[in-house]
Amino acid sequence: MTLKDIVNKDVTHITTCESEPIHIPGSIQPHGVLLVADTNDYIIRYCSANTADIFRLTPEKMLNKSLESVLGHEWQTLLTCFNNNPLQSYPCSFLIHEKKYDIIYRYIDNLVLLEIEPSVDADEERHQLFERSFNFMTAAERATNLRDLCQRVAYHIQQLTGYDRVMIYRFDREYNGEVYAESKRDDLEPFLGLHYPHTDIPAQARVLYVRNLVRMIPDVNYNPVPIVTFNNSSASDVDLSDVGLRSVSPIHIQYLKNMGVHATLTISLLQDERLWGLIACHHYSPKKLPYEKRVSALLQSKFLASQIKVRQVAEEYNVNIVVEAHLQQLLNKINIDEEFALKFEQFNSLLAVANASGAVILYNGKLFEQGIVPPSEKTLALIEWIDKNISSVQFATSALHTRYPDAKSISRYASGILFHALGKVKESCIIWFREEVERTVNWAGNPNEAVLRKATNELAPRSSFALWKEKVRYQSHEWRPSEVNAASRFATTLQNYFHLIHVRQEEQRHRLLNERLQKANQELSNINWITSHDLKEPLRKIRLFTDKIMNEEIDSLSNQLRNSIERIQKSAERMQNLVDDILTYSLMENKEGYFQIVDLQATLNEVLENLHEEFSDKKARLQLISLPGNVRAIPHQMNQLFTNLIANSLKFTKPNVLPVVSVSFTTLRGSDEKDVALIHNVDYFKISLQDNGIGFDPAYSQRLFDIFYRLHHKDEYAGTGIGLAICKKIMENHEGAIVAHGMPGEGAKFDIYLPVG
Repeated sequence: MTLKDIVNKDVTHITTCESEPIHIPGSIQPHGVLLVADTNDYIIRYCSANTADIFRLTPEKMLNKSLESVLGHEWQTLLTCFNNNPLQSYPCSFLIHEKKYDIIYRYIDNLVLLEIEPSVDADEERHQLFERSFNFMTAAERATNLRDLCQRVAYHIQQLTGYDRVMIYRFDREYNGEVYAESKRDDLEPFLGLHYPHTDIPAQARVLYVRNLVRMIPDVNYNPVPIVTFNNSSASDVDLSDVGLRSVSPIHIQYLKNMGVHATLTISLLQDERLWGLIACHHYSPKKLPYEKRVSALLQSKFLASQIKVRQVAEEYNVNIVVEAHLQQLLNKINIDEEFALKFEQFNSLLAVANASGAVILYNGKLFEQGIVPPSEKTLALIEWIDKNISSVQFATSALHTRYPDAKSISRYASGILFHALGKVKESCIIWFREEVERTVNWAGNPNEAVLRKATNELAPRSSFALWKEKVRYQSHEWRPSEVNAASRFATTLQNYFHLIHVRQEEQRHRLLNERLQKANQELSNINWITSHDLKEPLRKIRLFTDKIMNEEIDSLSNQLRNSIERIQKSAERMQNLVDDILTYSLMENKEGYFQIVDLQATLNEVLENLHEEFSDKKARLQLISLPGNVRAIPHQMNQLFTNLIANSLKFTKPNVLPVVSVSFTTLRGSDEKDVALIHNVDYFKISLQDNGIGFDPAYSQRLFDIFYRLHHKDEYAGTGIGLAICKKIMENHEGAIVAHGMPGEGAKFDIYLPVG
C-alpha cells in the first residue's frame, strides 16, 4: 500500500488571514513525532513522516499497527496513564530504544493524539526548583502595581528560559497588543510601549491560544513534517488545535523571520476565558526549551493570570470607594423634599460619581447642566439620535464618533458618554460626558500595512517594524465598571424620584378632580331634588288646569284651541314620565343595606301581573323557564329590571306579528364568557330575554344603554330614553352585566349576568 499525506494545500489560496485553516495544517514541526490512533482498538491511523527518528520504523511499518506492538513493554505504562489520567496535565516518560522520551496525549473525537519528544535530563535543575520558585514569589509579592508585577514576571521567565527577549503583551478590546512589560538582552533595542495591530494575531489564532496555552517554535527555518496515512484509507483532516507540535502558519513564520526572530515560546494569559494577553519569548538563534522548563514558565504565567484579576479588582475597588462616597452624597440629596431645580444645584458630586467632565439631566423637556457640556441644541440632537438608535436603557462608549454621525463636532465636550434613560428618552434622561483625550500611539510598523498581498496574489506579513506614530483623536478614557455601576444606581434612584413626583402630581390632579366630581354630584343631587319636587308641582297644575278646561269648557273651545290644549296635555305627560324616570335613575345609586335573598320567579310573576293589560292589548305571549329563587339582590331593582326589559319588548313589536317574549336562564363561570367583562373565578346566572320585534342594528348595541339615547323618534315610539340606562345601572349595582344583541327585523335579546349567591 502507498502513503498519502493530509497536508492542507489550500493555504496559498486564502484571501484573508482570518480564513487560514491553521488548526488543520496536516503537518508538524520536526522536533517531535506524532501518532494518531483509534480510541476503540488503539490502531495507528495516522503518523508523522519522521517516525524513524524515534522508532527506527518507517510510516509504512507503523500505520495500521497497534500502539502495543509499537511501544512494546511500555504499552502497559501508557495504558495505565490513559485510565488514570484521561485529561493529561503532565508528560509520561518512556524508554524507546534505550532513549528517554516524553509523551503528551490528547483526545479528539474518537482519536487519541500522541506527541513524542526527546526528554532532557533535568536532574541538575530540579534541586533549583524550590529556590527559583521562592525567588519568583518573593519578587512578585513586592510588586506595587500590575505593570510592576508584569515586569517582574517577564524578568524571571527570561532568567528561567534563557530567551533573548521576553515581552508581556496586553490586548485592548479590539485585540490590538501593547508591549506592557519587557526583559531583554542589554544589546537589543527595546520594544516596551510599542503597539501591534490585531491583524498580527487573527481571530482563529486567538481561539487556539485560548485552547492551547503554550506554543513553542524551536527554529523558524524548520521543514514541516507531513502527516501521512495509507492511500486506501478514508482519510480526513486531523484537528491539531491542542497539539504543541502543530506546524505553524507560513505567514506567521515569515512574520518572525522579518523580525529577525529564530525561535519563540508563547504562553497565553487568560481572564474569564478570554485572551487578556500573551507572554512572548523571542530568541535570535534556534532554541528548544525542555518540557519541564516550559511547565515552570506556564506555572509562573498562571500565577500572573491569577494576580491580574486580583490587581484589577483592587484598582477597581479603590475607584469604587471614591465613587461610592460621591454616590451616597447624591442619594442623600435626592431624598430632600424640594423643587428639582433647587435639588439639582446641590448635586455637587454629579460629575465625580462617574469621574466625568460634564453632565446633563433632561427633566420634563428642560436641560439641567453641570461642567463641560455641548451646546443645548447639540445635546438635544444627541438625545434625539439616542432615542432612535439605542434600544437599551443604558449606553456607554469612550469613542462616540464610531456610533454617532455628528460626534466630531462635540468631541471637545463629549468624546465619551454614559447615558441612562429615566423614562421616555426625549422627556427624561441623564448623560455624563468625558472630554477628548488626544494621545500618540507608537506602532511597530504601519498598522494599516500589517498584511500585504504579493504579486503572486499570496498574503505576506509586513517586513518593516520601524516606529510608526499615530495620533489618536475623538476618544475619551474608558468608563470603569465601578463608574458605570455608580452612575446606574444614581440614575435608577433619580428615576424613582421622578416617578414619585409624577405619582404625587397625579394624586393632586385626582384629588382636584374628585373634589370637582363631589361638587358636581352635589349639584346633580340638587338638580334631582328640583326635578323630583319643584318640577312636579308645576306639571301637576298644568295637567290639572288643562283637564279642567277640557272637561268644563270644551263646548266653547274652537277646534284649534282644543288641539293646542291636547298637545299641552301630552307634553306635560311626557315631562311627568321623564321626571319620574330621572328620579328612578338617580335613586339607583342608593343600594347599601337593600340586598336580600330574592326569588326571581316570584319577582317576574309580579311584573307580569302588572303588565297584564299590555300583554292583552298586544295579544302577546310569554315563553318561560323557571328562574332561580336564591339570588342575592335588591328586590325593587330586580322588579324594575324585568319591567323595563319586558315593556321594551312589548313596545318595539312588528306590525301584524303577534309578540312573543322568551325568558330562559343557565349557570356559567365568568371565564366562560370571553366577550363580557366578568370576574373569571365567579359563577353567574345568565338570564336571557328575547323577543320577535323590530330588532336593531348591532352597531348600536353599546349606545342603547346611554342615558337619553333613542334609536327612534319620540313620535314613533313613546319613552324617555332612560329605561335601558336604568337596567345597566341596576346590573352595575349588582356587580353583574347586561349585554344587548339584535338584528333589524329579527328581534332583540338581552343577556343578564347576576352573580350566584
